[in-house]
This record gives sequence, structure tokens and C-alpha cells, in this order.
Amino acid sequence: MDARHKGLGILVVGAGYLGMQRAAAAAVARGTKLIGVVDLDLARARQVAAAHGVFASADIEEGLTLDGVDAVVVATPHSDHVESVELSLARGKHVLCEKPLAIETEDAWRLAHQADEAGLRLATGFNHRFYPPVCDALAIESEWALGRIESVRAQIGHVASAEFLAGWHGDRDLAGGGTLIDNGPHACDLIRRFLGEVGFARGMLRHDPNGHFGCEREAFALFRGHEEAVAELHSSWNLPTGYLTIEVRGASGWLKVETAPWRLTGRLADGRRIDRRYVAERLLERVYRRRYGCERSLVRELESFAAPRSIPRAGATGWDGFRAVEMVRAVYESDRTGREVTLSARVAGQGTLSEAPAGHTG
Repeated sequence: MDARHKGLGILVVGAGYLGMQRAAAAAVARGTKLIGVVDLDLARARQVAAAHGVFASADIEEGLTLDGVDAVVVATPHSDHVESVELSLARGKHVLCEKPLAIETEDAWRLAHQADEAGLRLATGFNHRFYPPVCDALAIESEWALGRIESVRAQIGHVASAEFLAGWHGDRDLAGGGTLIDNGPHACDLIRRFLGEVGFARGMLRHDPNGHFGCEREAFALFRGHEEAVAELHSSWNLPTGYLTIEVRGASGWLKVETAPWRLTGRLADGRRIDRRYVAERLLERVYRRRYGCERSLVRELESFAAPRSIPRAGATGWDGFRAVEMVRAVYESDRTGREVTLSARVAGQGTLSEAPAGHTG
């Protein structure tokens, strides 16, 4: 860390919608300082940088040489993630990369290894972990207040407008797919948090015959854990309300997480009922977004990323990012073959795998 400023110096790569929010988060998060913004569109980079009085460039190499840059936040189209993360790690920078960590499983696996070998932090942008009802649900589940988890049902998505699809999200070469690789990684990450490691996947996609080739509008998936627990995922670009909903059922209780608006309901093993509406938190979130130009969850995620190693981090690692990519790719493979796909096995307690990352049909 540069001794001339307090906090982790952040370079944001990508000045689109999320890049703007990531830059705003870096400017206000405790333990970070925004140093610069990079985008191939220099005018856009300058616009975002000017809002915070920092350096702008169209060249990531130039940005990485700036004094005080300790870490890079990658918020570019999916197809760029691997190159930007690899380059940043090679220059000795910690990295927080927007989901998905990569389009292909093997690439995500390699990035996680590269960071470990270099002794650098690699985080994946799963800010939904920091939504208040998700945080509360994870805390309740960790206390065994539901008993043994038996199933998880997750639904995530939105209505993909013509404007949205006209951008890079509707280009398979840039996006890597449709709703599953765009929205699905968030749900995959949370399925793992509630259910534990996933070992097997089945899936089916629905494409719009008159739409964008290779960018599915809906994805349906079933995952099996190693202890008979199961998870169901529906990712959609036709979802008018709800955005993200998760139902967690245990042997002795259940929880339902809703994020649009925030709400947590359920019944615990001791008979207690839960119905949290987060009215005050929702009001404060609106005020926060108007004042700072970003979601509070992005700030909390960045603060977790920048925290000293001695403090446990709630954010997702590169290995978490790899696992989510592997789950997504397994669903794509299952849709293609019509068969269940087996995911690779991680060596317990280590940042390595006991086998190659590519799943195989079985």
C-alpha cells in the first residue's frame, strides 16, 4: 500500500453502469481511495473520473502504473474479465472482478490459481451477499436454526428491455450467454452459501427464436449436493417482479428471502416466526444511493475486500467465483447433452482442486 495515502488505492476498469457505481463505492468506502478510472471510451472514463477528481485513461497499462494503485476493480463486459484480471495480477495488484469471474470454467480456475500463487487477493463481485435480508438469512442458517438444510429454491432476473439487449449483453461473444451467465452467478453463489458444495447439475435453457443467438432468456437448473440436499434455480430475462427470491428449507424450519423489496419471512426450529420488512433500511438505502451514487452493498463488499487479513471477510473469493462459473457452465453442458453433469471436487481446506475443473457428463 502506498504510504502517501491511507486505504487501498483503487483503479476501476470499466466506466459503464456498474463501473460508475464501483467508482462511487471506492470513493466513499472505509479503507479505500479511488485513484483512477479506465475505459476504452476515453470520454466515458473522463466523465466518471471527473465526478471524483481522479485520473482517467483509455489504457489499462497506463492506469496500472499510477502511483498509489494497490488494487483493481474490473467492471467490463464478461469477455474482457480474464485479460484484465490476468494483467492486473501480473502487475502485483489485488483484484475484485465483477461476476462472472470468467466465461469459461478453465479460465476462472486459472485466475484463482494465479492469485494464490502470487499471494494476492482475488475477489468476485457478489454484492448480493451484503443485502440485509440475505445477511440475516445466512446468519440464521449458520446457527442451525433451520436444522439440516434439505433444499434451496432461487429465482433471479428482470425484464430484458430492447435497449438492454442492444448493448453487449445481447452479444454472445461479449457476454458468453444470456440470463444464466449474467444473473445466474449471484444465485449460484448463494445456493452454495446455504446448501454447501454442489456436486451435480442438470439444466435446460429457453431461447427466443426471434431474439439474440446464444443469449438464453430463461434457464432452469437442478443441483444436488453431496448430502442429498437439492437446489432449484430459475434465471430469467422475462421476470417482471421480484429480481431475487430465495427459499431455504431445513428439517426444522424455513426462510424466504425477497430483495425487491427487501423482506425476510420464515419459521425457525424453536417455533419462532420471522417477518422482517426492513422499512427503515430501505428508506436509508434510497437516501444513500441519491447521496453517493451507488448501492450500499457495493460499499460493504469493497470494505470487506480492503479489510486487513486478520479480519474475516464476508465477500466472495476467486474460488467462489470459479465455483459459480463451473455451475453455470455445467447447466449449459447439461442442456446441450441432456445429461447430468458432475462438478469437480475441491480439496478440503485448500485453494486447489483434486481434479481438473472441467465437469464431465455422467
